[in-house]
Amino acid sequence: MEDNIKGKLEEVFGSYKAEWLKKDIFKFFTEPSYFPMLKGNYPWVLQGGRGTGKTTVLRGLSYVGQYEIMHSDISAFDENTFIGIYYRANTNHVRAFDGNGIDKKTWQGMFEHYFNLVICWEILNFLKWHHNIQSDDETLSVEACRKIATSLVLENDVTDYHQLLHIVENAIYQFQIKVNNVNKETIPHLSMAGVPIEIITKETLQLSQFKGKTYYLLIDEYENFTDEQQECVNTLIKHVPDSYTIKIGVRDMGWRNKSTHNELESLNEPADYRLTNIEKEFNEHESKFEDFATNVCNLRLKQLFVDETEKQDFNIQNALNSISIEDEAFKLKVTDTDMYNAFTEVENSMSEPLNLSPLYKYMIAYWAESHDMSIDMAIKDYLTDSRKWDTRYSNYNYSLLFKINRGKFRQYQKYYAGWKTFLKLADGNIRYLMELVYQAYSAHLDIDTINNPVSIEAQTFAAKRVGSKNLAELEGSCQIGWQLTKLVQSLGTIFERLAKDGDINAPEVDQFDLEGEISDEVKRLLDLGVMNLALVRMATNKMSGLKAVKDFQYQLHPIFAPYFGYSFRKKRKMTLKESDILGCIQTPNDTVAEILKRRKVNVEEEIRGAGQLTLFDNENFIIEDEN
Repeated sequence: MEDNIKGKLEEVFGSYKAEWLKKDIFKFFTEPSYFPMLKGNYPWVLQGGRGTGKTTVLRGLSYVGQYEIMHSDISAFDENTFIGIYYRANTNHVRAFDGNGIDKKTWQGMFEHYFNLVICWEILNFLKWHHNIQSDDETLSVEACRKIATSLVLENDVTDYHQLLHIVENAIYQFQIKVNNVNKETIPHLSMAGVPIEIITKETLQLSQFKGKTYYLLIDEYENFTDEQQECVNTLIKHVPDSYTIKIGVRDMGWRNKSTHNELESLNEPADYRLTNIEKEFNEHESKFEDFATNVCNLRLKQLFVDETEKQDFNIQNALNSISIEDEAFKLKVTDTDMYNAFTEVENSMSEPLNLSPLYKYMIAYWAESHDMSIDMAIKDYLTDSRKWDTRYSNYNYSLLFKINRGKFRQYQKYYAGWKTFLKLADGNIRYLMELVYQAYSAHLDIDTINNPVSIEAQTFAAKRVGSKNLAELEGSCQIGWQLTKLVQSLGTIFERLAKDGDINAPEVDQFDLEGEISDEVKRLLDLGVMNLALVRMATNKMSGLKAVKDFQYQLHPIFAPYFGYSFRKKRKMTLKESDILGCIQTPNDTVAEILKRRKVNVEEEIRGAGQLTLFDNENFIIEDEN
């Protein structure tokens, strides 16, 4: 394939993070189904794991984003009823407000002053930006500029907003230096929480070009704030004025503190804010995620086509080859297995062969062996009650795919292919979906053209590689990333062995819940696992209130399923104890063996994968010889 096509693929698809795309983020911007709900004068919380699109959406609501989305048409932009001011909570900055023997309340006051400075500076930058495009803009009066400066405890001898912008910018840098060198005796004068923001928003909305609008303060990565800083911003959310509202983007489990400065009040939904949980929104309405993901991928991949007709006809749903369960079984060489051959040996003695697929025959033989029956008896039972066996086959045919090549080394022991499969692996995470499609096409273009569908081998290669990559990256995701990595390795090994060697009566075990007392240590581990996409959690009881670990059951994120080789479908669960979770981290081989023994799985074979990370080391895509 020509290098320019692969280069174009990297350009339009390789940048999974909104931060990497910079201004190109808006060229490929696709509205998710919930986007219109955010355009209201009401505080809104956008919650989701990394890669779910929070940053893209918030930046799409910003004034820069709206202008780019409207093709740089200032007239269309000015028809908006809102002005989005984007602010990302930078860990390096906000975590400096701590220590030096200064009490919590004083640090909160210093953070609130800093937040006032930053937001006012961003709003002044917006005024400058708009004036550069519309030179006839009405500008802030001298009186308004001095009022804003006074509220920020700055020199108020200013004559226009340009000078005010310069003073505020310098004040931010000077304050950052003071924060790094402050002590009890050098606390600077501080502005009152939110007052300067209210003043500047009201004053600027009096300007003729902005009348009737509302400011959206778009705060991204809210989880980076400390609990005390979240309390400060929560207080602003609780008491937003008419001139602005606040929209925040935060990871699952990242909004740790919902209290305000008033001990008697806290933020409650829907009285104080509205919440959109992205994964929940997409999982409860799968068609919404599919439509969104289809638009995202089609928009990018169409850039790779030279022929305009092919570009218009392209659809990612048709471009990713899928495979039926029966065809996959044949491709996995089910007809070479001992089970299938044992069945056909009995079948050859019958007057007429059974009109069944090879996988069905394999299932009958497998069922007979696991239930201490002869194949003759199983076939007779099938002939007596085929409807019962058809139901059984429907229930177990997918899980049997994992058993066909158990113990054999082949590059593909199970295939993960098709648009629907990729959607399930991504589990509502658009970044994971884009990674899967990008890696699939990257492998595909090494051997074929963009015009042809992507093979199931290329897709499986991509799925394994993305799972491997994200497992490797998990170690650096947080302070206990190495513990999460070991937990995923251990659980992934357990689910893999259960898929291959587990009881046929309990297929597709890929979830777990916890019994007994649960310590704060394990609760924190599970919470961080959910927050960093190692785990997915689901409510066990819709009426539980979701306050305790026992209110949930857990699953490794489906993105890891192809790497280990088990089912990504949400099916059956096993029950673990706290000691199992800790053992998976501290003594992985012994713990994995013990859990498998409890599940009646033979563990004489060496446990691989739980003790150390084995990356997907086949870097070159190879099509397996079918002969």
